[in-house]
Amino acid sequence: MTGMGKLLEKARLEQGLTLEEMSARTMIKPQFLQAIEAEEYHELPGEAYVKPFIRTYAKALGLDDQLTSNLKPPEPLPEVAVTLENSIRERRERSRKARRRRFIFRLIAMLIVVIGSVYLFFKLLNV
Repeated sequence: MTGMGKLLEKARLEQGLTLEEMSARTMIKPQFLQAIEAEEYHELPGEAYVKPFIRTYAKALGLDDQLTSNLKPPEPLPEVAVTLENSIRERRERSRKARRRRFIFRLIAMLIVVIGSVYLFFKLLNV
């Protein structure tokens, strides 16, 4: 996919269009179009958006469909993939811990209510 961003930028500039005008045509945010032109695909919202965004951008510029038909998503950078995986793992672990804390809190609250109810029941019987 090397050179695809430069090709799109060149076509846009030849047509005298700004990123904002292309954004209005494609409904893709200007910062994402700029990331595509700079071939900084990690700046896009997700890997799944790379190919469709490039296709949409190329079609809006009137570039040949064959040009975009052989697009392959970029290889994720190993450190980015590892960081993303670790981030997901950390979020899941925090979520599990939060659920455990809520469960323990609810269990303690329920025990207090049950013990208090039993105490009041026996206290009323002894009156």
